[in-house]
Amino acid sequence: MVSQVESGCKIEKVKSQKSVDAKGQASMAKKDNARKSKSEEPTSAPKNVDFNLDGNVDNSIIVVGDNAVVNYHAAISANVEPHEPDYWNLKHPYPMPPNFTGRIAERAMLTQWLNDDSENRLFILHALGGFGKSALTWHWLTHDVNPKTWTKVVFWSFYEGDASFENFIEETLKYLKQDVPQNKREQVDELLKAMQSQKVLLIMDGFERLLRAYGHMNASHQSDEDKKREDTDRDCVNLNTEHFLRSICSMPNMKSRALMTTRMSPHALEKFGQFIQGCREEELKAMRNDDAIAFFRAQGVQKGTNHEVEEVCGSYGFHPLSLRLLIGHIMSDFKNAGDIAVAQKLNVSGDIADHQNHILEVSYNGLSSSQQKLLSTIGCFRSSTKLDTLESVAENKQTLENDLHGLMKRGLLQYDRNNKIFDLHPIVRRFAYDRLTASDRTAAHSRLVNYFDAIPKSEKVEKLEDLAPVIELYHHMVRAGKSKEALRLFIDRFGKAIHYQFGNYELEIELLSGLFNDNEYEQSKLEDELDVAFSLNQLASSYSLSGQPRRAVPLFEMHNVMREKAGDKKNLAIGLGNVAQFQLVIGVLSDAERNLRRQIDLCEQNDLDKYQQPGIHYELGRVYCYLGKWNDAEAQLNIAKNIKKDHIQAQGVIWSYRALRFMLMAREEVILDTRKSNNEYRISVIEAAKRALELADEMARTHYPVPRDYVDAYRFLGAAYFMNNELTLAEENLSKALNLCRQINAVDAEADILLDLARLRYAQGDFKDAQEKASETLMITERSGYVLQGADVNLFLAQYALEQEKDNAKAKVYAETAKKLAHCDDGPPYYYKVAYEEAERMLEKL
Repeated sequence: MVSQVESGCKIEKVKSQKSVDAKGQASMAKKDNARKSKSEEPTSAPKNVDFNLDGNVDNSIIVVGDNAVVNYHAAISANVEPHEPDYWNLKHPYPMPPNFTGRIAERAMLTQWLNDDSENRLFILHALGGFGKSALTWHWLTHDVNPKTWTKVVFWSFYEGDASFENFIEETLKYLKQDVPQNKREQVDELLKAMQSQKVLLIMDGFERLLRAYGHMNASHQSDEDKKREDTDRDCVNLNTEHFLRSICSMPNMKSRALMTTRMSPHALEKFGQFIQGCREEELKAMRNDDAIAFFRAQGVQKGTNHEVEEVCGSYGFHPLSLRLLIGHIMSDFKNAGDIAVAQKLNVSGDIADHQNHILEVSYNGLSSSQQKLLSTIGCFRSSTKLDTLESVAENKQTLENDLHGLMKRGLLQYDRNNKIFDLHPIVRRFAYDRLTASDRTAAHSRLVNYFDAIPKSEKVEKLEDLAPVIELYHHMVRAGKSKEALRLFIDRFGKAIHYQFGNYELEIELLSGLFNDNEYEQSKLEDELDVAFSLNQLASSYSLSGQPRRAVPLFEMHNVMREKAGDKKNLAIGLGNVAQFQLVIGVLSDAERNLRRQIDLCEQNDLDKYQQPGIHYELGRVYCYLGKWNDAEAQLNIAKNIKKDHIQAQGVIWSYRALRFMLMAREEVILDTRKSNNEYRISVIEAAKRALELADEMARTHYPVPRDYVDAYRFLGAAYFMNNELTLAEENLSKALNLCRQINAVDAEADILLDLARLRYAQGDFKDAQEKASETLMITERSGYVLQGADVNLFLAQYALEQEKDNAKAKVYAETAKKLAHCDDGPPYYYKVAYEEAERMLEKL
């Protein structure tokens, strides 16, 4: 389909260029060349042009308007000189193999998007491995993007070892000369604001590494066949990543553009099975027939007819990587180098996928023994590597230079001459690594352990990059079978920094997952069960803090089983408290109560640390708040208060939970309409929250600040002021809560605060912002599995749909969802009582 365009601009689809007479062709070409230089883009075109990508460039679109002719295909074909201006931030240059050929239609499509597609700020170039996504993008950038028009460009590859999402955001802010806030969420928002006001082109290569299916330490050795296909596996590992992508698409007045290459498209960009507004996806397919022939000729395959070349290429599905490897095999033949007959003699069978795997095998078998070992050694790295590193770790140093040249000639190895960096395509990396026997693999990683272990330690760790060598050392220790040593390295050298200093829970999960043989963590590479228990607890903690409580709870339970088996009652008691906290947020309330009761019994029977006991009782009090057992909740909070009266931090938490109790009691009075006013409870919420804030200040003054306690105190105080119709004070305290919450990445608290802000905006009459904040809350609760907050936000959206959209059917769906969530796993009496009753009343009205 061709989109509708402005009046005065006519679109004509030419069935075949051959049908246009030679005089007309020359005239159009003359006009094109007169108004364009090689590196400039067309300046008058409709917002959307439908480029034919079915393999036939002749079916192009000619745009006619204002006496000017724009043929994107012709303009792109003329761009033959590369440019890499020093004012572009090409952070991870792509090691481009020689003789890039064709892809004119695809390059034209990208240029049209960049110049004329004002509706779609984010472009997804999607394809499986080996179709040339990175090569196409790099060639397009360095040939077709006008550096005078786009003076600010970032090319970032997530295939590199240090190329995390957090580093991408921080480095891009520095490049754009923006302030870099300490808080990760604020950094994302700062970059989004810069993208609104500045014309920036962001290219994010290999984005699948930020998705769950590929977000682990072994992703560099993962094939497309290994990937999962469930929507949850297409979730971004980091919630801030989803926020960034959605905001690029939705924020008003966005001057910048972002291009993503990926094997899997992020689920966060879809709604009801379609991509959200502002996002466009195109699939990169195989090479065109005539491009493949031209590529073979450029690479030196001169013997054989075009038909023979085309027939051979068809056997491999015109798959770019397979064709490059096939050419490498042809050009390395001793007797008939450059003759297509070499490929015709290959004994291949099966379908196209079998042929593609076969050429990898043929290419590898054609290598010398030293080349095979070198290729597999390079395959041990998770990302690109430098020449001096290979000089240190190569097994055959005498033949290293010749071996490298041989691998490059075969098309197996990529080389960035400017930076002297070698890299492998992920498919080749996986294949080469799998060729190693178990003993050879251990030996190769052991050599790399020795290499990275010799790198001097950072005197002071100020940024995550300072830990890159020791993290690489950890990776190779795990792969070399030295899991216990790797865990000690994690504990002694960098685990605390990742967890507490940087709060990079995704990286912690990735690293610790390497100590297990499966994604369910049932088989560990560690022999000592105490080490396994420690690792499970750390993983569970990281999952919970990154907003994945459903992943955390089974790991806490596995940890507890191991501690009980070992007779470790102290750590078992702590583990029972940990799992109960997150069973609460996912709605498993009966199990949460049972585990807290058992924790109390263990502490009392074994005279365990009394500093732990206040926490048990106030957590049990919190469970009773959600169950609507007001007297039981108050009793547990009083027990906690009296156990250790001088425990400042515990006392502050107790008062926060008292605020929660009064707030839910006030909601219940409104729902049941049992009395005319609930001012008594509203005032009690304010008083309790103020006391919690005072104790947080006292803790900071006498010991150290506990940010989460401030988050809770400000949040309850803001919610209390809102209930009391003191909107200015509500705004002030909720804003403080949200700012602190995002600084410590407290995802569960963020859901509550955003919903409170949505209620506040609704009361202020800012219905658009109210809906946006509620929608963001809904996304967090659905993504993270927060059942209690999920019930509350669905109730709010039901109210919004009923009152603002006048949509009873939509309101009913939200209310039914709220009731189902509030029912929790077991239902009454183990349910979120207040929310359940509110949903019932709303459904009765509907």
